[in-house]
Amino acid sequence: MKTNFLYVGAAVVFAVLVIVYSTATSNLSEEIANISGDKKVEIISEELVVRFPVNLEFKRPEVLNKVRFTPVKFSHFDHQDVNCAKCHHTWDGKSQIKSCAAADCHDNLKQKAAPNSYFKAFHTLQSDISCRGCHVKMNKEGKTDLAVAPCANNACHPKQDRAHN
Repeated sequence: MKTNFLYVGAAVVFAVLVIVYSTATSNLSEEIANISGDKKVEIISEELVVRFPVNLEFKRPEVLNKVRFTPVKFSHFDHQDVNCAKCHHTWDGKSQIKSCAAADCHDNLKQKAAPNSYFKAFHTLQSDISCRGCHVKMNKEGKTDLAVAPCANNACHPKQDRAHN
């Protein structure tokens, strides 16, 4: 009889710990969701410290021509279910994350069709590590309904009203 009470007691304690843990975890997501602008988040575990901007606007390398599309605004919070290394595919999980245009990554800034093209890093349709490829795949699977075409006036490059003089 005492053994049954011991098992029930242990199960209750375990259930309480799971509830406390899940509440603490969901509060972190809510805290991150409430951060806006260029503020950064810092997540610390025993093995790793990660700092990242919650929301950012992609800054094209200066050597590229000016484009007619609006800059892409990106939210790490909206992508929290994606493993960081999926997009940051050269990251070892320990060192600082490099720019996409860094040497030996997507450093071809002039030729859009080149394998190491900066443009292809974001726009390759047949790759689920590019923004466009991943979102097209998710749309086909019914997980999202994100407008990825046409190039202008879509979810990535929304139409921007121009100020009239």
